[in-house]
Amino acid sequence: MDKPSSMKVANRSVGEWLSSLPTLILLLLTVFLASGEVIHSQLLKIGENTWEGYFQLRGAGILQEPTCNPDANIDEQLEKAIIRKKQQMADDPLAGMFGTEVNEDALRTSLESSQQICREKWATYTMVQEKVTPGVIAFRTLEGGVAKIVTTLGHYKRLLLCILVIICAATATLTRHHISLRPAQTRKDHFVSSLGQLSANVMLLMSAWIYRGEEVSAMADGVQVNHFYLHQFWIAGFALLSLAALWQLVKPPKDLEEGGSWGKALLTIPLYSFMCITAGIQFVSQGYYHGISVYLGMMMELSTLFLSLALYIWIGMMLRQTKMAHLVFDVLRPWKMSPELMCFVVLAVTAIPTAFTGASGIFVIAAGATIYNELIRAGARKQLALAATAMSGSMGVVLRPCLLVVIIAALNNSVTTDELFTSGLKIFGLSLLLFFIYSQFARTEAARIAPFSEAVPASIKRLVPLLPYVIIMGTVLVFFRDLLDTELNENYAPIILPVMLLSILIYEKLSTKSLHLFTVVLVPLLAYSMYNLVGINAMLEAGNIPTGTSAEDLESLFWGLLWRNLFLGGAVLLQYFIKKPHIDTHYEPEKGVGEKLETSLRFATNETTGHIGALLMLMALSVSVGGIIERSGVMENLPETFANVWLAMTLLVVTMVIIGMIMDPYGAVILVNATIAQIAFDNGIAPLHFWMITLVAFELGYLSPPVALNHLLTRQVVGEAEVESAKLKEGSFFRRYEKFLLPIAVMLTALLLVSYLPLMSDSVHEYMFQKIEIGG
Repeated sequence: MDKPSSMKVANRSVGEWLSSLPTLILLLLTVFLASGEVIHSQLLKIGENTWEGYFQLRGAGILQEPTCNPDANIDEQLEKAIIRKKQQMADDPLAGMFGTEVNEDALRTSLESSQQICREKWATYTMVQEKVTPGVIAFRTLEGGVAKIVTTLGHYKRLLLCILVIICAATATLTRHHISLRPAQTRKDHFVSSLGQLSANVMLLMSAWIYRGEEVSAMADGVQVNHFYLHQFWIAGFALLSLAALWQLVKPPKDLEEGGSWGKALLTIPLYSFMCITAGIQFVSQGYYHGISVYLGMMMELSTLFLSLALYIWIGMMLRQTKMAHLVFDVLRPWKMSPELMCFVVLAVTAIPTAFTGASGIFVIAAGATIYNELIRAGARKQLALAATAMSGSMGVVLRPCLLVVIIAALNNSVTTDELFTSGLKIFGLSLLLFFIYSQFARTEAARIAPFSEAVPASIKRLVPLLPYVIIMGTVLVFFRDLLDTELNENYAPIILPVMLLSILIYEKLSTKSLHLFTVVLVPLLAYSMYNLVGINAMLEAGNIPTGTSAEDLESLFWGLLWRNLFLGGAVLLQYFIKKPHIDTHYEPEKGVGEKLETSLRFATNETTGHIGALLMLMALSVSVGGIIERSGVMENLPETFANVWLAMTLLVVTMVIIGMIMDPYGAVILVNATIAQIAFDNGIAPLHFWMITLVAFELGYLSPPVALNHLLTRQVVGEAEVESAKLKEGSFFRRYEKFLLPIAVMLTALLLVSYLPLMSDSVHEYMFQKIEIGG
């Protein structure tokens, strides 16, 4: 990434002070906001367990003294009530229609009920005043403060996302970090790229300005407008982006080459600029001048999810600063697998971290260089290594806790995350099997693998350096699970994973002795968990199942916690009580990886800033492209019903593949949900089946031209020179374009099987897309 400034202030560049530091603050605020409800919930539990009736005691100093009289004379109040009632009836000319008698019994009952309520208020007030202590007040102040901060921040999530996008996008502009089909290398490239960005940013500025004017007019007409304050931030932000692009235009870098062609220079225009200019021209031709800003607001409606995506990017960049990817490859080396088999194993292993980084391609940036180099070391062809590296960034798109799946579930009520992830696991297995088959057909040498008697002992020895990581990650997971009642799933992964990566960086970069601290925390937690398991086992044996759960759920919880405790306890014993052989990992830090904790966090945040700007701007403008497609009426031309489900499926699959090839999946999901989903449902395609087809189509889109986002990210981390060196001038068409054709063949076959095979067999459909009944 190019440096925006060489000036230093307190040994930090101006860019770090103005972009990375604010980004870090915003990310930490996002973590606190995401964990705030959990923290507040646990504080309430602590309060209730410490002071009986804390939910009432927390009102001390806030609960006002009741103004009613708990010992009022009912007879006197009844007489006064009768007099008032008769006076009201006398003043009301229509009262005679309902009778002229006063129901004294009803009045007495009402007064007695009011007196009882009054006494309860006084009893509560008196109890609170008697039991409240300085400790309660202090704890209440802390708990109330957390609740107020979380609530306040929750109201400004859109503002947090807006500021984050603007700061990171400006950084990506000044560092030439936006995603394009090819990097700018010559002066012509830079001129065209900067001019394209300037045009797009000015168009965004004008759209935001006009949109604000439209909403001012709407408010003048009495229409209620929400989040109006955001307009000022967007206008200021797009003005900043325009100035950044103008600066790049008039102050080109000094290391640019001469020459180049105007045709190739067009490919250096960032994809978000292409999308913005295309969408803007279409909106202007329709007289919808503020259309881009309107659709940008749709992204703000999902601010929580896009903030989570920013956290996943940060997680991926912190992962790059660790040795974990290198150590995992160390475990695989003794098997001496043939290149194709090594690629298969790599895709299987990397799918998990890919899912945990949102399947946004960010894992390619985090570990792509390591994956590519290790595959080359294993003897893989450069084209094959590039294909596998690109696929490693998207194979986990259907696995828990991928953010794209969470967005699908959030947009509609027809499917749940559990159903999507359950079906996704089966489709992942299918895709992996297809890669194995295709890669074996494409191999250039005999498949090989080391003898088990040789490979297994060597791999087990190489697992030893991973034991500290198991203990550290286990400590974080147990802490969140047992103390904060929060599991590592799609809801809480953005909270837990940053803490986990920070803990690993502390161990690696600050002091390896910090492992002892994690162990000291873990062992008591495991002991307490085992104590609780004894109680759970007693409940199961006695049949005393708590309300709200079932024996099956309780038994599943018991065995899950038991195996977890035994695994982590075994890791602690092996780490501290078993003599370990010395393992030389031959680790050499990559460029951009810090040796100290501070430099590692700084490098990670610097990279995060640019990647957030590049990816979120691409996603934001992808939503606008979706708006153009939606307003064009193309989707409306699709018939609501087809002659048969096969024809409907074919047309929908083709449509989804095209959308996946030209749009970012996060923006495409919004478009598909608004336009295509209901057509599929009306033609007999089950919602769960449809959305799994959509996910596979988008996974294919990650790897297919003209955008092929994962290939662009692979080129970025591997290097332009290395990608160019992989091009072949001789050989078959497949060999020359293997990096594109192999992934497309695998995912296209998977898409066709997932789309049509369930329609041929009800049993296959039931197996692949099983509905999960909630609560039953």
